[in-house]
Amino acid sequence: MFTNHNNILVFIPKNFLPDKSGFIQGFYKNHENSEAYYITNSQVVSQCTDHIGYTGKFLTGDFLGKNTIFIEYGTTNIRVNHDSGSIITQVYYDYEAFRNSNVLCNNEEDTNYGIHIRELNEKLGLNKRRTHNNKPNILYWLIVLLNLVTKLFLKLRPLMKSSAIFTHLDSNIKTLKWFLTVLNEERSFSPRIGNTVTAKLIDLILGVAFIYVCIDYKCLIISNFDHISQIFVTNLRELLIYLMGSPIGLKLNYAFNNSLGKFFFCHINLWMVFLHTMQPLLDAIFLIILLPALLGFSCQIAIFSDIISVATFHVYCIYIYAARLFSLQLRGLISLWRLFIGRKSNPLRNRVDSCEYSSNQLFIGTLGFTLLLFLLPTTTMYYTVFAAFRLATLLSFALLSKIKNVISNIPLYIIILWIFRSSSIAGAPQLSWIPTTNNQTQIEIKLTPLSLGQSIEKFTKNNKETGDIEPSFGTVITHLFTGQLM
Repeated sequence: MFTNHNNILVFIPKNFLPDKSGFIQGFYKNHENSEAYYITNSQVVSQCTDHIGYTGKFLTGDFLGKNTIFIEYGTTNIRVNHDSGSIITQVYYDYEAFRNSNVLCNNEEDTNYGIHIRELNEKLGLNKRRTHNNKPNILYWLIVLLNLVTKLFLKLRPLMKSSAIFTHLDSNIKTLKWFLTVLNEERSFSPRIGNTVTAKLIDLILGVAFIYVCIDYKCLIISNFDHISQIFVTNLRELLIYLMGSPIGLKLNYAFNNSLGKFFFCHINLWMVFLHTMQPLLDAIFLIILLPALLGFSCQIAIFSDIISVATFHVYCIYIYAARLFSLQLRGLISLWRLFIGRKSNPLRNRVDSCEYSSNQLFIGTLGFTLLLFLLPTTTMYYTVFAAFRLATLLSFALLSKIKNVISNIPLYIIILWIFRSSSIAGAPQLSWIPTTNNQTQIEIKLTPLSLGQSIEKFTKNNKETGDIEPSFGTVITHLFTGQLM
């Protein structure tokens, strides 16, 4: 449609009224198969530096030069470079829709159609930003302060990377920095900014409501927490007693099994002492634990994640011991198996080479392989049980993270814009022919809103932006079967 040879396109706002003499503001572009004149102001101005033509009753050559147009006011007659015989295609577009759209400029297809739409939208957006004063203000200094805080969090990341509340605060600071930066540069309330503000307001309301509910049921929450923690520790001790016997009829190494069981019992007993010590303090620090909810319910969820981490720390320690022992035995068996087949690992060339071993080496290797092989079932049993506990803990973390992300990105504002067909989320151009009584070719471009799913996907944050990078299922399975820590 827009690719005819030497085709001249004139993009005109639908509300453009050449009702007086003056300059036409816009710009000119010479593309490979067409020439385009873009009118970027719906009003005729008396003076401007970036004009591409003139409107008036009579054509005067004093105002016209190369690559300029003339529109006779009160009509749709257009002349290009004093030539009244040019074949011109008039393209009418919704000025406010193109100016407010936050969806365009994403089409990188190398077509004239995509080029024209992108050129027009970029210029309109640039004109919109030029109307604002970019001198340093309070937003600028707030951004500078947030940069310093971000650098501080970056220094503390190695120490605090396992803390959910630290990660959440870091993500909130980055979001606030992005919000202030966009607001300072564009001075406009884009759909993404509006959705971020709306979601945060809902988050704060839910956080305050949660505080009131917890204060009303304070005694019940504390008593239930103590009861659940005691039941969990008691059941864990009974599980260890069962594993130290002959679980499901397994013939395990008695000495090794008994030693591991007593070692893990020691950790559980120490943890019971810790819980009994913390019980009187829980009532005193209950309100302190609820204070992060003033920053939003998502912040309180991050606190819950850290509480779960602390409450299951003894299980995590046992899991680490079992995983390290299981991994060590696996690597030992793999290494000694290479000894039987006359191979050895060459880390310098990252390959397995042939090797001849002496009788003493083969004898010692056989003893070591036999020892590790017969001890492996006992280790595997403990590793399997506590790896299952670790997986359950990770699933609870993932569930809380999903809930936190949903609350932080509730697309209520986007849904409202979509319902009212706002031009700010319009970005699907539709072309239609305008019937005329003369030989002029006229086309109208309309911007239709994106689908609800596309709008939500485009104007909400993803996991990478919030700092929540979840491991893939394949990575978890690989770590599970190789004894690597999850």
